[in-house]
Amino acid sequence: MRPIRPLLTVLIAGLTVASAANAQTGGYVGIGLTQNVFFSPSGQPFRSAANQPYPVSAWVVQADTDKDGKISHDEFIADALAFYDKLDLNHDKYINSPENTRYENQVAPEIQRIDPRIKQPANRTQAPDPDMGADQDPTGGKYRKQIIGATQYGLIDEPQPVRAADANFDFRVSREEWINATNQRFTILDRNEDGFITADEMPKTPAQIAGEVTPDDKAGKGKKKRSGLW
Repeated sequence: MRPIRPLLTVLIAGLTVASAANAQTGGYVGIGLTQNVFFSPSGQPFRSAANQPYPVSAWVVQADTDKDGKISHDEFIADALAFYDKLDLNHDKYINSPENTRYENQVAPEIQRIDPRIKQPANRTQAPDPDMGADQDPTGGKYRKQIIGATQYGLIDEPQPVRAADANFDFRVSREEWINATNQRFTILDRNEDGFITADEMPKTPAQIAGEVTPDDKAGKGKKKRSGLW
């Protein structure tokens, strides 16, 4: 049995190898302008031009090393560890606070922004009850979590995938913690429990869904553009 440790959050939200490589060298020009963004389950960002396929396909090309059209558990682990090694700059088998800060500021700056295209869940407030005092909940206990960070561009609801792997909350992520988090992420995505992640098991990301809405859709006049995951 694969080891599993709890993550901070584990809910499913909803082109080429060269493209994936270029994604790591920068070139981010702004959410919703000329690039689309996808975050792998490990938090690795992939980007593509607005007129190109959504970059989840770049991650699949990278992770599916035997090119059989599906991602096995071993491939999923290997892909996650390859990204871990890129973040562990001093190769001490920990992602420490400075390395995590670099991840947030340089590797994946999108996690610090709110994509204006993504429709956020409404939190409806209610009139104060004078008998409840100052500690009452203005949402009546119906607070809805906002879609933020990497969740905007990912398959799993984890706003910060690196921090989410820190199971003992010591502000660094060991290689063992990373593998445990990766095992749990695979379990979440392998919904039919066959040991593989396939296209039909992968939800569309909030950003992908938002990018498929045309002005006519918003006005109730058109149909949403369709695009496959892979």
